[in-house]
Amino acid sequence: MKKVKHILAIFIVLSILSGAAFIFQKSEFSSRFFAEEKAVAEQPVDTIAVQDTTPFLDRFQQHLEVLQSSYSKRKNQYVWTLGKGRTITYYLLQAQRFLKKNGGKVLYMEEIHDNPSVFQAAQLIATNPDGDTLRFSLQVSESIFRDNASYLSVAFQVTTLTPELIVALNELDYPFDLLVTPFGVSKEFFPDLDRVKNKELILWLLMESPNLDARHKRMRPLRIHHTEEQIENIITEAKALLPSSKGIATRLAEHAVEHKQLLNTILKNSKQQGLWFMDLSQNNKSIVLNVCKDIPIVCKAINPYNPSNSSLDDYIKQKLRGAARNGVSAMIIPLTKQNLEKVKALKSKATNQGTTIVNLSTFMKY
Repeated sequence: MKKVKHILAIFIVLSILSGAAFIFQKSEFSSRFFAEEKAVAEQPVDTIAVQDTTPFLDRFQQHLEVLQSSYSKRKNQYVWTLGKGRTITYYLLQAQRFLKKNGGKVLYMEEIHDNPSVFQAAQLIATNPDGDTLRFSLQVSESIFRDNASYLSVAFQVTTLTPELIVALNELDYPFDLLVTPFGVSKEFFPDLDRVKNKELILWLLMESPNLDARHKRMRPLRIHHTEEQIENIITEAKALLPSSKGIATRLAEHAVEHKQLLNTILKNSKQQGLWFMDLSQNNKSIVLNVCKDIPIVCKAINPYNPSNSSLDDYIKQKLRGAARNGVSAMIIPLTKQNLEKVKALKSKATNQGTTIVNLSTFMKY
């Protein structure tokens, strides 16, 4: 009997111990659970994961940096004016990416080329995340540039090309243009030119000027007394010597830019060769821009650096200010070691004011 009581006592003690262990474990688990739950609750909210409550159209406008917005009830479409400094193709790709990322869908998009009153334009039809159809007429402003979208071009007038100049050009960290007269150069000139990286080539052709003399004959200047065939041959041969060239820039040419018949022939042949035209003569009587409209061909008049008017430092500052103020600017300077040192740090100065350095071919589009 005493033995049975002893066994019962042992069972009771074990049961009490087991219960206490169970309660302790449960209490410890509960403490860990609530501690972890509290830690999760106290974690900062991931703001990226929070849904943007800004209306879809407002976000779309902000993404494209729309300058002006209106709605045409007659055409049932939004009319958005976009900043100059980007092509309409760029804006369409931007719109496509936004719509895809935000639950919309492109139904139709097309550039419009038959509207002479608009700089660049496109038609866009899309759906919003709710499936509603939206129609847009997008047009690029002809005068107002978008922020941080100004352009500056840098071009060098090449009269000689030494190993030191080649090294210095290759150290520039931005694109540039070389104005080259392809006639009357040494045999080593073209192989040396090939060694220059990151360049765009422009034909720098001599034209009628009171400063022409016997020395210039080997450079084959374009003269008033030349026939159309002679002018065509010179331009064709120049292009053949530098097939990658993008345009023609005047060298001297004070009289040429006043002579309509000569200009007509030069510009027509330039257009046939797929070249634009740049007047560097600084002649106030130049009729280049008027004749260009009749051809028609892309033309601009640019003031190259003139040491008799200012220092190179002042010229560079003027061109940087011009880019920021007008959206586009171009500097044309002689290729020398000293001048290369002056423009070596140009990229950082341009970047600080929101200006991108581009080739002359991009500059000529604006």
